[in-house]
Amino acid sequence: MKISYCQCLLFLIVMEVYNAICGRLGSTLHIPGDSLQELFNDMHLYPSKPQVTEMLQCARQCSRRNGTYLTFGEFCLFARELQNGKIRKTSQKQKKCSGKCEVFLGGSCNPTTWRTDTAIPELQKHGITYYNPQVSMWAPELVAEEHDAKQSASVLLYVIDSQTRSVGGMIEVAYLVATGRCVVLVACPYKFGQTIMGEAITKQECIDLITGQASLLALVKSRGIKVHGNLSSAIQCTANLLKSSSLNNGMTAEELITYKLRKLRQTFDLYDPKGTGELTLEGVMNAYYTLTNRSMVIYDLYRYLSTSNQPDLSQIRITFEQFCVLVAEFSTDGCENVLSDEWVSIPLQRQCSRNNNSHCDDVNKHENCGNVPLSSVDAHNNYTMENGNDDSCDIYLGGSCHSSNAWREQAISLIKKRGLRYYNPAIREGECFEFDGDDVERYLSKMVGYYYSNTGGDDVNDSSAQVNESKLLGWKRTMDNSKVLLFVITEDTRSLTTMILAAYYIGLGKDVVLCVQHLSEEESIVRNEKLTKQATKDYNRGRVYLSDLAKRKQVSVFDNITKAVQRAIDLCYGNR
Repeated sequence: MKISYCQCLLFLIVMEVYNAICGRLGSTLHIPGDSLQELFNDMHLYPSKPQVTEMLQCARQCSRRNGTYLTFGEFCLFARELQNGKIRKTSQKQKKCSGKCEVFLGGSCNPTTWRTDTAIPELQKHGITYYNPQVSMWAPELVAEEHDAKQSASVLLYVIDSQTRSVGGMIEVAYLVATGRCVVLVACPYKFGQTIMGEAITKQECIDLITGQASLLALVKSRGIKVHGNLSSAIQCTANLLKSSSLNNGMTAEELITYKLRKLRQTFDLYDPKGTGELTLEGVMNAYYTLTNRSMVIYDLYRYLSTSNQPDLSQIRITFEQFCVLVAEFSTDGCENVLSDEWVSIPLQRQCSRNNNSHCDDVNKHENCGNVPLSSVDAHNNYTMENGNDDSCDIYLGGSCHSSNAWREQAISLIKKRGLRYYNPAIREGECFEFDGDDVERYLSKMVGYYYSNTGGDDVNDSSAQVNESKLLGWKRTMDNSKVLLFVITEDTRSLTTMILAAYYIGLGKDVVLCVQHLSEEESIVRNEKLTKQATKDYNRGRVYLSDLAKRKQVSVFDNITKAVQRAIDLCYGNR
């Protein structure tokens, strides 16, 4: 059984390419050579003419055909390579740069000194250029300079330090990881009884910070990115990445842009020894593992292959064209925008990261995966809509749970009137379990399946912050399958986790609607706790950052719940 492209359109790169092609050429799976430059430009990608020429020549050779065109799958792969910044160039090395730099030093700022104490001296030892956004005297013109440095940097080194609330940093990391940027992340866990900027942190706020950070780490891990427990480890990882990026065996920019397609062809042929032009499901998974040194997320692969009649997966066959589409879609690791000529044997992302997505034993090479029926894959999707029986819906009601504002009841009433399906995580997943002020571990377990312990290790993925990923990926799966995500951030909650999730899905390009209400600067009460002026400022700064990010990405932002719900309803009906 063969798979059609219609089945793959829920995936981001495939949908983006499909829409671009239809908008310019109509419904076609072959893109003429003379239309490639304009089509890439439509997607805000700007390869040079020699690069486009090399693409066409490489595609002819790899597919063993005549004709000056790219297939749909080949175009997807090249578009992904361009999006990942595969040919980004950095400036000459110097102690500090005001233009293009190799590393952007993001994350916690005042009162932290990690940049000047450790990061900058170490980067200078390695001869690595950097941009430091932490300045003693801030000026408005620095906004554009910081943005340019962030956009041009090959590696984004972020430190989420427990000395600050890191609200803006966590929101930003969630967004950047979702967009596929190369993020090297350091996370320092929060501790009960600690202070932040001289202020004692209550148990309830510490829980909010821990659950927010746990959610961020789960999202980061879902992208296959390692989280470092100390700065030295992260800087060494950064240096290794940049060192590898300079070792391209003298390849030109034109050769680099086609390098992956040639490797795909070689690997595809390796697992198609009889030359049938097709791979079994086992062959696909083994080929992907050979290319990336990581196992494919089985649930995502089954979604990719799913059809309405639920076929026998052992009978599915994938062509080289379809394999290109699959690799383009699944190759979204954060550090794939740094070049390496060792893409097959030692991929850059895996030099500083281990595979956190593996659902198969690497030793058995997926021998039994092709025999698992779709029904068993979905057996653990036991989340049920109030008016439906699966984990897909029209509107996901994400946002503040512990609010005195009964916004969910108001939203549900409006949604029901329009006959749409919604998902209410507040009652389906126990997100509003009340903290009793004593049993902290029970609360954290109920909220996100999170267990906290401080081991002081180098790797936060080990045991210093353990996350019950089956629970976290449960609500993530529901959001992934929802048409519209409505995130409501009320004026009487910290809403850290909500802001992190909203930024992540904005980065993924999902249809998102925000309702953002600011904490009162005069007196803010969150679950019977009065917030300090500094805390209010920190959480409001996160609201401002998220709102600005959303507006730049043409995501609707309201402060009125009725208007926000109506916008979500309009998006469900295709009204933009």
